[in-house]
Amino acid sequence: MQSKMRMSSINMIEKLKDPKYEGFLNDFRCKQYAKGQLVSIPGTTCNDVFIVLSGRMRVYLSYEDREFTLCFLEPGDIFSTHTRAFLGATKESTLMLLSAKHFREKVIEFPEVAMIMTGILGEVLGSTLDIVEGLIFHDARHRMLEFILSWGENSGIWSERGLGFKCDLSIEDISLLIGTTRQTASSLLNNFIRNGYLIKDGRKGFIISRYEDMKDLFAKSF
Repeated sequence: MQSKMRMSSINMIEKLKDPKYEGFLNDFRCKQYAKGQLVSIPGTTCNDVFIVLSGRMRVYLSYEDREFTLCFLEPGDIFSTHTRAFLGATKESTLMLLSAKHFREKVIEFPEVAMIMTGILGEVLGSTLDIVEGLIFHDARHRMLEFILSWGENSGIWSERGLGFKCDLSIEDISLLIGTTRQTASSLLNNFIRNGYLIKDGRKGFIISRYEDMKDLFAKSF
């Protein structure tokens, strides 16, 4: 199960370490952003392609006083500033940026990068459809189960106690990611802990102690 936190599993930085892509990143410029700083907003004239070098970026929609997180961008993720979404740093972050025009020229120079981008765009489209499907056809409990299981399966480590993982997102971040209120997200998480499906392990850690039971809950919630 691919993490719903990310729209693509492809790490662009790792891909570009291949010697055949030597020189691809030469014209990119690095720029740092403080935690909470906006990178771009809808309607901006800036049209850059960027790769996240470090930190974490949030991609979200906003209307009046409501926000909805589409995904988080982690190191190795590639995205564009020219979208209808807001981009903001949730951690101190460093981006490698290049204008869309020069990026297109780079892809012509390194045509195999186009194949990587095709794979990324395919995953992004699939993830976007999953988000829409989740919001339309499934409730917040289903989306919370999917979030917990996907995070555990993608980053967790098995032990005698179950599948343990670290999650440094706040409950507010999680609520925005699964499309519900902070209160509902907190209530759902505490309910899974209270019923023994999940164990709190330190400040940022969790253990899925009843993994198969939680998988059954998720399957029955469709």
